[in-house]
Amino acid sequence: MASDAPVRLYQAFIADDPARAISVIADAKASGIGHDRLFDQVFAPALAMLGAAWARGSLDEYRFTQAAVVADQVASFVAPGSVPDTGTTIVVATMQGELHTARKAIISGALSQAGYRIVDLGSDVLPSAILERVRESRARIVIVFAETVAAAASVGRVREMLDSGGQGGVALLVAGGPFSAEESRARSAGAQGVVRSAEGALRVIGSLAGEPGAAS
Repeated sequence: MASDAPVRLYQAFIADDPARAISVIADAKASGIGHDRLFDQVFAPALAMLGAAWARGSLDEYRFTQAAVVADQVASFVAPGSVPDTGTTIVVATMQGELHTARKAIISGALSQAGYRIVDLGSDVLPSAILERVRESRARIVIVFAETVAAAASVGRVREMLDSGGQGGVALLVAGGPFSAEESRARSAGAQGVVRSAEGALRVIGSLAGEPGAAS
C-alpha cells in the first residue's frame, strides 16, 4: 500500500538492503504516486524516521551509517527529474572534537536533493574554518552538528566568529542529541533553531530561505 511506503522504505534502510528499497519505491510509483511526489511523500518521511531512530538511541552508529549509505544509493530514484537551484548556499559541518557524521549525511543529502547548494566541511571542524568557508561561498545558512555535550558546548564560538567576522546576518542552525534534548543549549549558542530530521531541515530552511536576504 502507498500509505505504508515510508515505513517500508525506512525498514529497507535499516536492513541495509538497497534492492528492497528500490522495490519499495517502484511499488509506490505503481500505486499511483507520481515521480514528482516520491521525494516528499515517501523518501523524506523515511529519512525522518531514520533520524528519529538515531535520536532516541534505537540505532547504533554503525547501523545508522549503513542505513545512510543505502539512502544515498537510492536517492537518485526519487529525485525530481529537474530540481531547480534554490540559489541558497548552506555550509554544514560537524563540530570540532566530534567525529559522528551519519546525521549530517542524511540531512545534507535531503537538502541537496531539494536544490540547495551544500558545502560540506566534514567532521572535527574548527569555527575559524566555518567562517572562512562562509565568506568564500557567500552562504547565508550554517548547520553545525554535535552529538556530544562537549562538542555542543563549543558551538557558541561559531556564532561569535560569524558575528565578529562580519557575517552576523548568517543564520546558524544546530543539530544533535544535546540540542534536541535541551533546546536552551541552542539559544545559548546563538542559534536560530534546532534541526532534528531531514524533513524538519527542509521545513526550517525553506522558511529561512524565504526571508529577504536569506538566499545567496
